[in-house]
Amino acid sequence: MDVKPPEREKLYRKAEMSVNRFNLKCLAALIGLSALAEILTEANLFTQDKDVVRIGIVAGILLFSLPLAVSFFHDRLQKKESILKKLGFKYFLVMCAYLGIAVLCMTLTYHVTVLMAMPPILASQYRDQKRLFGWTMTATVLLVPLSVIGGYFVGVPDRNLLKTAAAFESISLYDRAALATPQRMLELFLHHAIPRLICVTGIALLASGITRRNTKMLEKQAELNEKIREEMEKKNALQSRVIDALATLIETRDVSTGEHVIRTKKYVGMIARAMQKEERYRDTLTDPMIEEIESAAALHDVGKIAVSDVILLKPGRLTPEEFEEMKKHSAKGGEVIRNIFSTFEDDKVFLKIAEEIAVSHHEKWNGKGYPNGLQGEDIPLPARIMAVADVFDALVSVRVYKPSMTPEAAMDLIESESGNHFDPNIIRVVTGMRQELIDAAKAPVAMQ
Repeated sequence: MDVKPPEREKLYRKAEMSVNRFNLKCLAALIGLSALAEILTEANLFTQDKDVVRIGIVAGILLFSLPLAVSFFHDRLQKKESILKKLGFKYFLVMCAYLGIAVLCMTLTYHVTVLMAMPPILASQYRDQKRLFGWTMTATVLLVPLSVIGGYFVGVPDRNLLKTAAAFESISLYDRAALATPQRMLELFLHHAIPRLICVTGIALLASGITRRNTKMLEKQAELNEKIREEMEKKNALQSRVIDALATLIETRDVSTGEHVIRTKKYVGMIARAMQKEERYRDTLTDPMIEEIESAAALHDVGKIAVSDVILLKPGRLTPEEFEEMKKHSAKGGEVIRNIFSTFEDDKVFLKIAEEIAVSHHEKWNGKGYPNGLQGEDIPLPARIMAVADVFDALVSVRVYKPSMTPEAAMDLIESESGNHFDPNIIRVVTGMRQELIDAAKAPVAMQ
């Protein structure tokens, strides 16, 4: 079976959106750290001019805040499709992180230049990150030395490099420039910029390696998902063929059953989806569950293959003995389903629902049904839904032993059996969709 690129691409986009969300949280953390730096500045921890530090910190906070503000404005205020899904947003996010960190490194001290590893780390998390990671590493090679040198001129003074200054607290930009001899700048580059560059590059390359490993794992997960989907499609196709074959087999023995299967499956789906809208059933009757119930509904009378033709095709009413024999088709249906569908070990939900419907769709809410005399909610929910659909179609259909009833009269009879034959909560829902069921009963089978 051909691989479906859109499904794999959807998985990749979801992963990249998750990375964008994580990186936004990293920027939020940087905002917090910058605010902490401002607090420490006001507490006189830094000896550099407070105005210079404040400018750097404020600039950093603004740059870190830009992606967060854009995301909030785009997603929350304009209520558009999340900007985190857009590929270009990652470049904007990393660029803001880079510029903000560069400002902080030059304003505070070159000792914090290790923060320059942050943008390459953010960039390396993306699956298709070669170009983004490439330019962030290029920028790192340029900005690390620039940050160290910039920190020398405008950041917090270093006692060793500026030890000839008379007053540590009063070193001006002019004084620093005067001390910036070629020898001192070379020393600054060799002993401070290069070690930090090696450290930052090592961290970034490690992060990139981890990302490449995670990308391969994502690829394997995508391949596994595709393989599972293919196997599920094959299994569902096989299961559908088995269901169709069984339904056809029943139809050859009971001329009424073929159309009956189609109609009851339709009614079951309609009733279940109407029930799904109610709070009490929303968590139980999920879309996948309703699909399973609809598929299983086709097998509700599969036990009739074990009933004699004499009884099954009798034109008149059954004798008590014959009716007792007919009643065995419920339990027999459960056996047939267990024997045939037990091989579908990975679809236990369908097997359970199909067996419940086949065995219990003739049980009654008041406990007077068969084969087990179950009462109330002891009767499985799929079987309770099937009971309504089965009786409704039996009433509006011609049988060898009776004429058809109008859909309106059939609905009146079903509603009168609320709390006796049928679950009153289901009948309440059915009453609310009365006209829909009447219209469905009047429509030709081919239109359903």
